[in-house]
Amino acid sequence: MIRNRNRMSIARMVGFIGLLLFALMPVAAVSAQGAAQPIHIIPVDGEITPAMAAFLESEISEAEQAGAQGILIEIKTLGGRVDAAIRMRDAIVASKVPVAVFIETRAISAGALISIAAPRIVMASGSHIGAAQPIPTDPKTVAFVSGEFKTTAERTGRDPMVAAAMVDEAVEITGLVAKGQILDMSANEAKQYGFADFLADSRDDALKALGWESAPVVERNPDFRFRIAQFLTSVEVSTLLLVIGMLGLLVEFYTPGFGVPGIIGIVCFALYFTSGFLAGHTNLWALIVFVVGMILLIIEIIVPGFGIFGIAGLIAIFIGVVLAAPSVQQGIFSLVASALAVIIAIPILIKIFGKSHLVQRLVLKHSEKTELGYVHAPNKDALMGKSGVTLTVLRPAGSVSIEGQRVDAISEGEFLQSGTPVVVIRVEGTKVIVRQAD
Repeated sequence: MIRNRNRMSIARMVGFIGLLLFALMPVAAVSAQGAAQPIHIIPVDGEITPAMAAFLESEISEAEQAGAQGILIEIKTLGGRVDAAIRMRDAIVASKVPVAVFIETRAISAGALISIAAPRIVMASGSHIGAAQPIPTDPKTVAFVSGEFKTTAERTGRDPMVAAAMVDEAVEITGLVAKGQILDMSANEAKQYGFADFLADSRDDALKALGWESAPVVERNPDFRFRIAQFLTSVEVSTLLLVIGMLGLLVEFYTPGFGVPGIIGIVCFALYFTSGFLAGHTNLWALIVFVVGMILLIIEIIVPGFGIFGIAGLIAIFIGVVLAAPSVQQGIFSLVASALAVIIAIPILIKIFGKSHLVQRLVLKHSEKTELGYVHAPNKDALMGKSGVTLTVLRPAGSVSIEGQRVDAISEGEFLQSGTPVVVIRVEGTKVIVRQAD
């Protein structure tokens, strides 16, 4: 009886252990999968901006730290800023993790440079790559961008002249692009000329072609911070923020106290600089210079400084704005746009509020009026031709007496002793010129 019970207990224990192992099998599978090196999927979707460049740099660094097996960059873009694209190209080239690009729809302009930086490119049917002519199209800019495309293609073992044809319309390739045209290749053409390594219709097909189909996938999507930076660093939005900020500051100069216009201006400037920090193209010095400029303007409003603090403050603000922009060109463009808005707004504000305290300090307000005791110098034309006698020695300037009136006079280049008869020969404003009488 006891043996039967022992057998039953052993059977129950074996069954329990079996059920436990069966239940833990999915956990073990997941753990084993987590131990495998993952593939990081990084989307490049939309305009190429400094914020997009900062996002890609951060994600590549994250993949390196996580020990990823590879990085697949999924590209859907019409292009954007060349400087941001160069940052992204450099990040791909410097990556310690193998990088491949999957062009889902299009890789135009700056997107083409990012794509050919990857050692392997997979293109979906119907996608295309190229059309990277820069703006402006002056020879210097075209030569610079063309050089970036050629050196990038050479680094990844692709034909540099095909890459140059995407930028420079002077490049002709028989059977592919005629002179005077910019190259834009379809997926099949890219495969034929060695710019696409594989053709695939989906991400799974692309991973399979790259030999990564069995690896776990980690999707890296832009966070809210990136989306904000991407939106605020666009040329249109950043310029609009600067214009509204300048107008808010200007209205604050024309109204007493501190109110809503000043708050709006501060918020716009804060967004302008914050987006630069998030995008990674603004350093602390730009903000410091801008804040110093604001402090100088406040000092000008509170303490009379004859405009010195105000002018220095405006110069510092302008320098800070340019330093905070993604490029000097964009900073100058934004400043010009905001300056035009300010020039248009000033007459309107003067009509509504009158002159501001800052403007009044830059303009001479004091006037010498007759009712305040100021008189004009007397007209001395009536002394012309009259005779008199010197009261002092003229060397050559001194005093003479003409008809009993003491007059300051100048001799005509000769020294005259006191008591010498003289005659007025010329009157120039308040200056009376005399010479010795015959």
